Amino acid sequence: GSWRRSPNVKKRWRHYTSVLVTGLQQSLVRRGVGFETLIASFGQVAASERRADGHRFDLRDHVRALLFAQLSNQRPWKPIADNIEKLRDLFLDFEPDRLAAADPSELVAGLKALRCGNRSVLPQMEALAANIGTLRRIEATFGTVDAFASHAPPDEVARKLSAPGPYKLRSIGPALALEYLRNVGIRASKPDLHVRRAISAHRLGYTPGHPSEWEAYEVIDRLAVEGHVNPTYLDNLLWIFCAQDYGAICGATPRCGDCELAPSCHFPHSHAAT
Repeated sequence: GSWRRSPNVKKRWRHYTSVLVTGLQQSLVRRGVGFETLIASFGQVAASERRADGHRFDLRDHVRALLFAQLSNQRPWKPIADNIEKLRDLFLDFEPDRLAAADPSELVAGLKALRCGNRSVLPQMEALAANIGTLRRIEATFGTVDAFASHAPPDEVARKLSAPGPYKLRSIGPALALEYLRNVGIRASKPDLHVRRAISAHRLGYTPGHPSEWEAYEVIDRLAVEGHVNPTYLDNLLWIFCAQDYGAICGATPRCGDCELAPSCHFPHSHAAT
């Protein structure tokens, strides 16, 4: 769009990004949240740096990335982060053939025992074999799944993975498709509830209303591009700022007193928390 070509618009978005990043970081420091350590532990920024250095992710990496994206669906992340090694064992070291043959009910039982399930865990595990089959078909068409993941802009690839068509993955919508791609080093944001709420008109005001997933993706992409920031880093930072068990500053009930961005936030003037 024209925003990419206008120097004045670019300058304005660069300013927005600088203010946002600094405000998020300072707010988290005030709360004693080690955001850089957390971002490193998520592994997505590190994966994007490895990809930039020429690393390519194999099918097992993609299966792992897909499963962890699905597990993140509508639930706190910390219990999953605390059980990474146990989940690797449960998922048979993410070996595609063994997982495709695994009993979905046993996987569900294992996830529930670790308290790492979610409301969609049964259909997710029942779809696992079919999804691995889809990844193998993608591999046959593109040479590798990694080639497919990086053959177009992230939003375009995510649409192919989440919309009806030959590359559709079951139990995957736009946000989880982007999360999967980030897990294999594709630089992108994940427009989940936290991010959408934080940038909405009722909070930080980067959108005129409550943004859709794709509207939120576009805003974070603009901020990252014009601010020369890795969008994965920006999204991780914003998510930590919001999420339960982490910063918890801009959740459903915001802690405005802990927020460096409060003077320019719209929340105190709105009755809408979401």
